[in-house]
Amino acid sequence: MNREFTLELAQQLHDSNQIIDFDWAWQVLGYSRKDSAKRTLVSYFERDLDYFVQPPEESPEALPHDIFHIEVENSKPGRPTENIYLTVECFKEMGMLSKSEEGKQIRKYFLTCEAIAKQSVKVIPQLLEKFEQQNRVIEEQGRAIALLQSQIENLLPISADFIPPGWDTDVWEKLPSQDKRHFRFMFRRRQFRPGNEVEVRALPAITSHQIRLIQRAEIERLIGEVSEEEKQRFDALKQQVLKQYRSFGGES
Repeated sequence: MNREFTLELAQQLHDSNQIIDFDWAWQVLGYSRKDSAKRTLVSYFERDLDYFVQPPEESPEALPHDIFHIEVENSKPGRPTENIYLTVECFKEMGMLSKSEEGKQIRKYFLTCEAIAKQSVKVIPQLLEKFEQQNRVIEEQGRAIALLQSQIENLLPISADFIPPGWDTDVWEKLPSQDKRHFRFMFRRRQFRPGNEVEVRALPAITSHQIRLIQRAEIERLIGEVSEEEKQRFDALKQQVLKQYRSFGGES
């Protein structure tokens, strides 16, 4: 039977919900006799809370916890009358009560495990913070790479065979070359697709009378901007045209 208790075993049992075979535990803890260890167990600990007693014919699945499996030899010959299992806390406290050198050594093992656990609790937030920082760096690098790729794509010439997304192949092939270039440019610069919705604003309603008023106001504005000298030159040119028109037999 393996009676050596190591730090590795202590780490496996620390914060474990498994239960320990009493036939292994009392010898590892340094008790000289099983009946002496059992008296200590019954005197200081509560059944079905700190330890569990199981008839030999009962299946281990009936126990409330999994068993910490270790090769165990029965201290008495013949078939055991009962199987006893200790919780981890009960096992540690029985080590304190045993006042043996083995019990002291086991207590040191579990104290070491607790110190490791406390140190881990302090280190875990630091590790999480470093992990988050690394994730932020990776995300920033990813965005920088995506931006660089986009800039490179904008600098490189578009292939003459490239069909922008959203276009039907047959429709695209019927477009003139200049339209193809235009729509390639629109896709690259503005991500234009044939199905994109374009907001169409209706022109305000206007009547023909309003149009004439607008035209007259525009003419008056233009005439108002002509100087007196230009008006005289315009009248002289007008008279000259009328004179030529009459000389050809036109009516005044």
